[in-house]
Amino acid sequence: MVRRLRALGFTVTAGSADTDGLRQMAPQVVLQPRGGARDHGRQNFDKSVRQGVPLADIRSELGEHADALTALYPDGIARLWGSLPTRQANNEKVRALRNRRVGDDVLFYAENHFFARARILHLFESSAVARSVWGADADGVTWEHIMALGEVEEFPAPVLAAPFLRRLNVPAPLRSLTLRPAEDYHRAAQLLPRHLQPASPQIPTPAPDATPQLSPADLLNRIGSLNTHRRAGSDAPSRHQPLSLLWAVARIATGKPRLAPWSSFRTEVGALLAEFGLPGSQVTPEYPFWHLQSSRLWEIHGIPDGAGPMPRTGVLNTAQPVAGLTLACAELLQDPLTRLQAVVTLCSTYLDDVDQRELLGRVGLAGYTTADGLPDEDLDSDDGEGTDQEQAAGPVPRRPSNSSRPVRNPAIVNQVKDLYGNACQVCMTRLQYKRRPYSEAAHIRGLGSPHDGPDELANLLCLCPNHHVLFDGLEIFIDVDGYVQQTHGGDSLGPLRRNVGHRINDEHLRYHRTLCELNRLTGK
Repeated sequence: MVRRLRALGFTVTAGSADTDGLRQMAPQVVLQPRGGARDHGRQNFDKSVRQGVPLADIRSELGEHADALTALYPDGIARLWGSLPTRQANNEKVRALRNRRVGDDVLFYAENHFFARARILHLFESSAVARSVWGADADGVTWEHIMALGEVEEFPAPVLAAPFLRRLNVPAPLRSLTLRPAEDYHRAAQLLPRHLQPASPQIPTPAPDATPQLSPADLLNRIGSLNTHRRAGSDAPSRHQPLSLLWAVARIATGKPRLAPWSSFRTEVGALLAEFGLPGSQVTPEYPFWHLQSSRLWEIHGIPDGAGPMPRTGVLNTAQPVAGLTLACAELLQDPLTRLQAVVTLCSTYLDDVDQRELLGRVGLAGYTTADGLPDEDLDSDDGEGTDQEQAAGPVPRRPSNSSRPVRNPAIVNQVKDLYGNACQVCMTRLQYKRRPYSEAAHIRGLGSPHDGPDELANLLCLCPNHHVLFDGLEIFIDVDGYVQQTHGGDSLGPLRRNVGHRINDEHLRYHRTLCELNRLTGK
């Protein structure tokens, strides 16, 4: 069991009375409503948590997660719980789904009480697994955001939730999946039963990165100074490591586990190397999989002893080790600005001659091509041109959609327009439409993925339609001195007009500037 845990990136030390042999970091707490009769909450908990799901029953649906779950559950019975996707933006559920992590505690809630506790061992998304285990709700949607759980314990008596929720500043009754940080959980944990002492080694949390307090600047410096291979007679650095890191950053941006099995890395990164690698270079994903360790950004687990200084592909195929960004790097990349700066560093330093727009789209970062990002509906959309039959004479055809868009606060939209009397902050134009003033509220850091900006007054500008299009299209930005500049050169458009009652967050402006820098690179 210990060997399997270490293969997945966990640290298991010699046992002691205090730590039970586990090196742990303070867990956050995930507050998980079980759901009522309409959602089959009781039956689902009994089926997939209390009894567990035989891995053999879902083997064909697991895909890249099969190796990880097999290692986590050597008895072949997985404890799983899922969440439905949400159509909202930046609400409690969205933040919980985005920021929960392996090692966090989960408290199950029903009928105003907490009745069970578990530990997150693995996080993944799979509608195929969810449909196989739980089916779908009345709208045909399934619980695709999945937690693999360990240390499941049901309390001897349900715990009244209201006092615990008050300690966490969470309204009662609990109505949504909610995440609270470790320090808040620590203050409230005394209201819960003590953890049962495990009889055998349990799944620990991932070990913290050995590098003390890695800063965003350190991260970017390491990304910008990779030890890339150069072929004889060529000054061009190999793209193998940069493409692999871009793929890894995209996994963080899209909420995938930071560690991936060799089989997934070989397939996905191998395809990137074939299409975007240096002309004439060989497709050898095993090299970045192994050699990225020297960057101090990357870790590998599960290489058998005696594999030598560079394991052969056959060894990797047999052992199926996992690899990915270190925990410290992955946590820094949860910050949207740091993540964007990492993408810019990779593109500007190593991928100058690549079709970067195509590459970003291929790895799942197409949202970086506009300031507003991608709403959920665009993630799987086609080119929007339609077929010849669709363009025939007659009413415009419509396609069914299960998409979602961020819900905006109309009050702050009206507020920013009122502050400027509907005049554009760039050109001072005041438009009239149907005898009424017309202007548009533009988010500086977009609400869509992967920007995940806040819907607040400090993240809004009042613009005319022309400058709104240019701002969202990353053709203009606000420099550090408050002047409106053109991304691809040209004269300044002058200072951005500001109202004393409108405090714009400079970090949002900095994010947008960085996004424009990426647009300048990809638009070459």
